[in-house]
Amino acid sequence: MPYTLTLLLCLLGFSLTQAWISTGHHDDDPEEVFSARWHLAYESWQRKCKKYELPEQHLEVSPRIARGELAEPGMFPYQAALLLHRRQGYATQCGGSLISLNYVLTAAHCLNDAESGQIYLGSNSYADAETATQIFQVHIWNFNVFPGYLGFAGYHDLALIHLPHSATPSTTVEPIPLALDFMQQSLLQGQLVSSSGWGALGDGTNGTQSPEANLLHYVDVPVLEQERCICYFLPGLVSVQRHICSDGREGRGSCQGDSGGPLVYRWHNVSYLIGVTSFGSTNGCEQGSPTVYTRITAYLEWILGETDLQSIE
Repeated sequence: MPYTLTLLLCLLGFSLTQAWISTGHHDDDPEEVFSARWHLAYESWQRKCKKYELPEQHLEVSPRIARGELAEPGMFPYQAALLLHRRQGYATQCGGSLISLNYVLTAAHCLNDAESGQIYLGSNSYADAETATQIFQVHIWNFNVFPGYLGFAGYHDLALIHLPHSATPSTTVEPIPLALDFMQQSLLQGQLVSSSGWGALGDGTNGTQSPEANLLHYVDVPVLEQERCICYFLPGLVSVQRHICSDGREGRGSCQGDSGGPLVYRWHNVSYLIGVTSFGSTNGCEQGSPTVYTRITAYLEWILGETDLQSIE
């Protein structure tokens, strides 16, 4: 059984276990019970999502700023560029957010098989040593992946990188405050939020070969209702508690290479980090599917416990 499908079945199984135990099915063949739980959940998902008439989805998900705007220098002083070196000998691109002078927050899947890397602060050009105001060499011992992460992009997709020495604050380098407890779906739904990164500017080769592809872009998009977002993906991929989604129906959103980057909500003239770019649909960046972000408020306790940050009441 493909790994992705196996994990989907695992995620779905948790919510239905008690029902099977209470009806006396706990002695049945485990594979049979597992399959039955999957079909029950899938049928329920189909009924709920039928009203949206969404395009057919695939099992795969992809970390994926399409149709965005070019950022001005110093516009996103918390934005970090990550160049990560894998055990297999190649390098990958991700984003991150400076949340204190000692820590960068990113997606856990960005650190999969990573042994080392460089973090660039203070530049609108990706991984540019000439324009970055500060560069940090980090290693595997600087990585702190959320302990519940299972190696899959959508599940507890969060990680911290402890900088080897403190960043120096300036007009182009400044930490961003974490989301406050009350910044939940009921407040955020329909509100404009900002996502930024150095990922592809759209689908196809034009999205990666544009002269501006190496420059920081951002997009302002509304927060999508949770039920609609869940229906864009197979059941089990999107969690009401763990995720927040941006509306991609105008073809605007994060794109390949934006993983780990920030989703930001501006409240009372202060920007707050509310999400970390996790995944989108393999249908493409401009096809109308949502971008899914790890919801910061779901992990505040862990982040505060693992860093030098203080809780804000």
